[in-house]
Amino acid sequence: MIVFIDRQHAGKPDRINDRGASIDLDGDNTPEREALITGEIAIKLEKILMLLGIDVMPISDGKYSARHQRVNEYAAMYPNRKTVYLALHLNAGGGSYGAFFHHHASASGEKLAKQMCAEMVANGIVQDCKAIDARPNDWTKNAFYTIRGVGRPVAICCEPLFMDNEQHAKMLNNDGIHAIATAMATAIHKWGNNG
Repeated sequence: MIVFIDRQHAGKPDRINDRGASIDLDGDNTPEREALITGEIAIKLEKILMLLGIDVMPISDGKYSARHQRVNEYAAMYPNRKTVYLALHLNAGGGSYGAFFHHHASASGEKLAKQMCAEMVANGIVQDCKAIDARPNDWTKNAFYTIRGVGRPVAICCEPLFMDNEQHAKMLNNDGIHAIATAMATAIHKWGNNG
């Protein structure tokens, strides 16, 4: 299997200052940015996946459409391997759940999203997690746009928690970030063996 980890809200040449949502986690009036935290998740996730014997290719530059094109080109080089594309994000807006969005027409994506949710809940990261069909014409369209250009790889827009939820924010430390990455890697590993 190959997993493409895309740290979104970073490396977009047309929106260089876009760092996603922000929150002041430690009260020092310096907001921690979504792009920084997802970068930390990405590094830990890559390490855990590699320890599980899964190949990883980080992606973090260019417009989303260019990233999707590169992922499709790379995936085509390995036609006999399962491939997964993860668009890493953190949510904001005060919600109380985790969410993993998959393309509305992807049965494999739905299975992986459900497995990721199961691991997030089982590991106590969030109490509620939703595997959600992403579509171009409803409230899920922003998630859909983060994965829409990806072809064969199973594509997931990852929103494991809400940065501005007080309980969720407690997970945004080294131990919590490690737990998030472990849950995601475990889900991918299980899905890869069974999905």
